Amino acid sequence: MANGELLMARIILHVDLNSFFARASQQANPALQGKPVGIVKARGRTCIIAASVEAKSYGVVTGCRVNDAKKLCPQIILLPADFDKYEDISRRFIKICASYSPLCEVFSLDECFIDVSETTRFWHNRPITSREHLAWIELVRSLGLPIGAINIAFDIKRRLNQEIGDFMTCSVGISYNRLLAKLASNQIKPDGLFWITSDNALNILDKSHLMGICGLGFGLYNHLIKLEIDNFSKLRACSPAFLHKHFGPYWAVHLFNICRGIDNTAVIPYQEIPEAKSVGRTYTTHKPLNDKNAIYKLTRNLVEEVSAKARKMGLTGRYVGFSMRSGEEYQNNKNNGWLANRSFSKGWHGHRTLKNYIDDGKKLFDVCRLISKDWEFKNIIFCSVTLGMLAKKAYSPLVLFPDDKKQENLIQTIDKINWKLGDYTIFPSQLLGTSIIRPEVTGYFGDKKFRLNFLRK
Repeated sequence: MANGELLMARIILHVDLNSFFARASQQANPALQGKPVGIVKARGRTCIIAASVEAKSYGVVTGCRVNDAKKLCPQIILLPADFDKYEDISRRFIKICASYSPLCEVFSLDECFIDVSETTRFWHNRPITSREHLAWIELVRSLGLPIGAINIAFDIKRRLNQEIGDFMTCSVGISYNRLLAKLASNQIKPDGLFWITSDNALNILDKSHLMGICGLGFGLYNHLIKLEIDNFSKLRACSPAFLHKHFGPYWAVHLFNICRGIDNTAVIPYQEIPEAKSVGRTYTTHKPLNDKNAIYKLTRNLVEEVSAKARKMGLTGRYVGFSMRSGEEYQNNKNNGWLANRSFSKGWHGHRTLKNYIDDGKKLFDVCRLISKDWEFKNIIFCSVTLGMLAKKAYSPLVLFPDDKKQENLIQTIDKINWKLGDYTIFPSQLLGTSIIRPEVTGYFGDKKFRLNFLRK
C-alpha cells in the first residue's frame, strides 16, 4: 500500500454547525433571518458569545465587547442566550451525526467528529440531490476517493435542514485524521464542504494561520513568533532538538506532528469519553470591577462551582490555574503577522501545582488568593478558575486528622442538600449580599464526561 493510501485508510468527518447560537435564534424567529445578530449570555452582559453570519461580515466575532460590536455594526440585534433551546437542537444534531457510525465524538454543542472508515461502503450508491453533489461525486471518483463519504456529508446537510430547520447549516470537513478534518471544515463557511487528502494537506496547512489549528493557543503562538516562526512551513524546518530546547518534550512532539498534519488520536464516542483532565469556570462581568473585595467574592463564587463539580464527578486535583483580564487595552505594535496592530486586554495569569489533592472550595480559593497576591485589581471584566491534574477521589489518601474529617463530612452534607434542593441552597458566608452566579451551559465541553449527561436524558 502506498503512503497516500495508508494515510487515507481512515475517513473522518468534522461537522460544525454554522454560527450555532445565532442561527438557532434566527431559525426560531424568521424576522431575524438575514439580519446581524449577536448573542450575549444575559441582558446587560458586555461580551458577544456568538455572532450571526451577517454580523461577522461587519467584523463582529465571538469575544467581541458589546460596545465594540455596536461600533462595527450599529444595527446589530443583541439577544440573550437560550441554552435550553441550544441543548435541544444539539441533542437532535448529535443524534443525526451518530446515525452514520458508532464512532461519533461530541466535541462541543455544535461540533462532532465521525469516523466513517467502516461505514462509508454502505453509502456508495445513493441518489444525487444537486448539481453540487454531482460535481463532488465526479471529483471524488476521479481522485479514487470513497464516494460514500461525500454521500454521507450531503445526507447530513439534508437531514439538518429537514429535521432541525432550513436555516440551520453546517460545514463538513473530510480527511484522514481529526486535526485535518477540523481544519477542512474551516475552509468554507457557511454551508461548506472540503476534503483534505494526503496530496493537498501540507499546502492547506501552509496557507493556514498558526492559531487556525485546534490546540495551538495564543501563548504558544507568541513563543513561535518570538523565534521568527510565523507559518507551518518554517515550523517544519525546525529540528526536533530545536523544538525540544524551546518548547519542552511534550510540545516538541506536538508541534512536530501538527506542522506535518500528523494526528493519530482516535474518535471517541461520548459513551466512552475518559474522565476530565480539568474542571473550570469562567465569567465575564456586567461592568468593570475595581474593588478587590468584590473581585474576590466573584472568585469565591467560581471556585465553589468548580469544586462542587469536581466532587460530583468523584475527582480531586492538585493543579490550580487562575486568571483575570482587564477592560483596559494595549496596542500590539510588533510585526506579528495577522495579530499586528490589534488591541488586546491586559491580563494576569498564574498557577500552582500542589503537593496534596484538593476538592474543597475554600482551599481552592486560598490558592487563588496566593496566586494573585501581587496582581493589579483594576477594571477587571473577566475571571477564570481551573482545577487540574485530576485523580479519582477514591484513590486519594485517607483523611486522618479529626478537624479535616469534620470538614469533609460537612462538605458532603452540604453537597447532598444542594444536589437535592438546588445549587447554592447552602453557600459560603462570604457570598452573603451578592448576586450569586449559577452554573450554566456553554458551547465547549472541557469536562465532557460530566457535561454530556444531557444526552442520556
